Amino acid sequence: MTRAHDRSTPHAGLRRIAAPALLFAFALALFGTLGRTPPHAAAAPNAALAAGSKAYAGIFKDNTVAVLDTATNAVIGKIPVPAGPHGIVATPDGRRVYVSSDGDSKVSVIDTATDTITATIEVGTMPHGLAITPDGRLVLVAVFGANQVAFIDTATNAVIGQAPVASPHNIAITPDGRSAYVAAQPQGKTALVILDIASRTQTGNVPLDKTPRALNFSPDGKQLEFTLAGADALQVLDPATNQIAAQIPVGASPHHPLYVPGGAMSLVVAQGPGELDLIDPVKNTLLTAVKVGDMPHWIALTPDSKTAYVTNENSNNVSVVDLASHAVTATIPVGNAPRKIVILPAAAGQSGVRALAATGSGGQAGGGTDRTLLIALFSAALLLAAACLVAWRASASEAGR
Repeated sequence: MTRAHDRSTPHAGLRRIAAPALLFAFALALFGTLGRTPPHAAAAPNAALAAGSKAYAGIFKDNTVAVLDTATNAVIGKIPVPAGPHGIVATPDGRRVYVSSDGDSKVSVIDTATDTITATIEVGTMPHGLAITPDGRLVLVAVFGANQVAFIDTATNAVIGQAPVASPHNIAITPDGRSAYVAAQPQGKTALVILDIASRTQTGNVPLDKTPRALNFSPDGKQLEFTLAGADALQVLDPATNQIAAQIPVGASPHHPLYVPGGAMSLVVAQGPGELDLIDPVKNTLLTAVKVGDMPHWIALTPDSKTAYVTNENSNNVSVVDLASHAVTATIPVGNAPRKIVILPAAAGQSGVRALAATGSGGQAGGGTDRTLLIALFSAALLLAAACLVAWRASASEAGR
């Protein structure tokens, strides 16, 4: 009996030692795994721009799109596009930017997570301005050389139809997404052409005695501001009657108008004096003017609506304007002849970070992946602990025999 007991003792001792040893080793592995930087974290410094913190500006003479970090007001990249980047819009979720090239026949689609072109869409000769429906499902393209407006389905990035419009230049879509007003520039027949978006048919026409340039709706859709070549006043149209309701004197050669969300103020660039004019759209009066660069072309607002970014075509830079203090807080060199600019909406930066940080099929960001890993490891630890406990009791029982 003694000899038998002596043979069982090493095995029982081994089991008593192995169980806590395995548990200790597993604990070390668990904390080591959680302590290590996950593979996706290396991309975080480049990806973790704040929501809406990237801007995209078409650099007309360089045939590129400059990518700006609005947190640092620095150019962080340039994306080559076909000749003459003209129109530019971002999807509401900020995942894509669409850019037309008027020296070509294409619209380029930029993935904002990687800042690379993921699709190129043939739309017709000399595409000018772009507009996107509020739901992000359609991009409308003013195809100047083909005398038509093309409709792009953003789900497939394919042209699904056209509407005839003579020499279309820029487009504004009503806030309800039902109608589009197109600045048509044919000689002798300049007008605002009204399209029904669902049927892609013309439903109205506002004849003009001068050439329309750029246009935008108020947030409530009750006003349409637009500019005319040769008129030093901002035109205000009442869409209910399609009649001019007001003309607001501003700086010489006004170009791009833009309402501030909420509708308490609107903006317009005046190319002659090189200024950003601030407008009271209720009283239809000029509030003040902020000096920017030479030949300002386009305006984009940060998601909080506190700051305007103004492209200056002849001075090759972007002016950053604080709308509360009416002061230029930064000037960013961007390249030769910047024209249109867009800033990603509030959801955009978050979408971009998710896309860059995702490591699994669920598209979860790094924090979600770490939580999933923690749960899995903790569950495995409980199972191992249970197994060790069973082994320990078995060895104890054997030792007591």
